[in-house]
Amino acid sequence: MSLVASLPGRPLSDAEVASLNRADSVELAVAVDESGPTEGLLLATDDWVKGLRFLGGAWEVTETVDIDGEEDRYDALRACEDAVREAQEADANADAPATDDPEND
Repeated sequence: MSLVASLPGRPLSDAEVASLNRADSVELAVAVDESGPTEGLLLATDDWVKGLRFLGGAWEVTETVDIDGEEDRYDALRACEDAVREAQEADANADAPATDDPEND
């Protein structure tokens, strides 16, 4: 079972993200959302960083960046965080009700 497939089918609490940080399968787990249950997650190993978002009852990999060293990890984390935030924003805009505002036509 992959790490992503082993995540629960719901947003993660702060305690669950902290628990991932203690797991042997990842070096770093970071919540993208600032408070409360997170629907965005960054996971990092020595070889890659993955940005995930919770969508439709499951976790989906939004971005994966391979890394070659410690100096690349920051850039990889930033790229994955940006990709997750952009995807979350696109999801929110898609779910927003349409308005009949003549000024926007």
